[in-house]
Amino acid sequence: MATSPPLTLNQKVLIWARGKLGQQVGRGECWDLGESALSHAGAQTSNDLGPVGDDEDYIWGDPVSDLGDVQPGDLLQIRDHVATTTTQKDYEWDDGSTESETATVTAERGHHTAIVVSALDAKGQFRTLEQHVKPLGKRVQNKVLPTTDQDPVVSWSKVKRKNPSTGKVETAKVTTTVTVTVTGTIWAYHPKAK
Repeated sequence: MATSPPLTLNQKVLIWARGKLGQQVGRGECWDLGESALSHAGAQTSNDLGPVGDDEDYIWGDPVSDLGDVQPGDLLQIRDHVATTTTQKDYEWDDGSTESETATVTAERGHHTAIVVSALDAKGQFRTLEQHVKPLGKRVQNKVLPTTDQDPVVSWSKVKRKNPSTGKVETAKVTTTVTVTVTGTIWAYHPKAK
């Protein structure tokens, strides 16, 4: 019977972190998740690689210069990252009346650490494990981290809505456009053996 090859450091990091989904690691800070995952995998941690002051951009292993080369189990150090999602809804009634609504949601990661679950996708997004982010705060969560602006996504539907011209509830055609813009810096690191 053939034996399986030993797990890589990246695999160990990811397996350990996935096992913590929905739980709080350490104090619930993003740093606690990265530091603990590397320690449990037998890799060097930010404490080993330093510096680790409160406002430092932590080092998590060997730098990965191209985000396209990032692998599951790598760690991301994030600075001033803001993903802004804008949803514009344009309503149009049969009589030519129109109305628009815009909603904006921002996801901010000012000084943050994340563990990569899946490599960069065609949209320029990572799937990550993170804590100290919304909506669950200090518990480990699956997240999507966009690294670049996203192409607008447009969809169409119909709804019953009060026509501003007639004051009556009538069927309106709805065009929904969702746009994501991204700012900030992301550094990637490949876990490094002790």
